[in-house]
Amino acid sequence: MGEAARRTLVLVNLASIMERADEALLPAVYREVGEALHATPTGLGALTLCRSFVQAACYPLAACAAVRYDRARVVALGAFLWAAATFLVAVSDNFAQVAIARGMNEPKGIT
Repeated sequence: MGEAARRTLVLVNLASIMERADEALLPAVYREVGEALHATPTGLGALTLCRSFVQAACYPLAACAAVRYDRARVVALGAFLWAAATFLVAVSDNFAQVAIARGMNEPKGIT
């Protein structure tokens, strides 16, 4: 395995680890997030559902894009969109904004 392939493997694994950490983080702090955003547990559960819908829609699109276009560019675009959505979650100050940004906060393009 070449050096570039090793670096790519490490970066993809790190992205996967960060995704799993992101999935585990919200349920761990539901109470605190709910209080800060004045949201119910049902509303917070809807955040996870919204993220799952976006994930289910984006993975097939990313796979098709990776077949047709340069895979490195598809991954780079997905990482950029993920970073932008993460930034939107960070600057959100009400539940509706978090719900929209959280739904977008999916690693699009990582196949």
